[in-house]
Amino acid sequence: MTSSCPRFLVAVFLLALGVSSSAFAACSTQPLPDKEAFRLSAIPLDTRSVQVKIAIEPCYYLFQHKLSFSLEPDVLGKVSLPVGERKNDPHFGDTMIYRRDLAIVLPFTQELSRGSAYMLRVNYQGCAEAIGLCYPAAAQMLTLKVPAAMVPGEEVFSTTPKKKWF
Repeated sequence: MTSSCPRFLVAVFLLALGVSSSAFAACSTQPLPDKEAFRLSAIPLDTRSVQVKIAIEPCYYLFQHKLSFSLEPDVLGKVSLPVGERKNDPHFGDTMIYRRDLAIVLPFTQELSRGSAYMLRVNYQGCAEAIGLCYPAAAQMLTLKVPAAMVPGEEVFSTTPKKKWF
């Protein structure tokens, strides 16, 4: 009976090791460019708000405290970020992160003019978790073109080909 116990423990250990290594097997050791790891798009909800979607690749995460938005002209209202996941990061300590796709509604302090274009700047910073690489802070500029006849949910700008996000 005692001789089978160590074999059982070794089998459990090897099984656990196999499961943990397979969890990281899907993560590449070659980091993606930041614009591929974190893909942005914007969809108007109406003339007073837009929804920004950020598709975050598996094995990557974004820092909540590094995520910010600015709109030109300055008509951006107060932005409420969704609740993130707590992480003890080696660079930033105890912080909140996002691992999955997220959607953030940006309200405007005034109605956007139909047929006009606006510049939205999205600032962010994230990491490739499997290899311990954190990207430098980055920004992407999105041109928001408000259609003359707005259809709610119509995508007005995307940095990637259109696809179903959620």
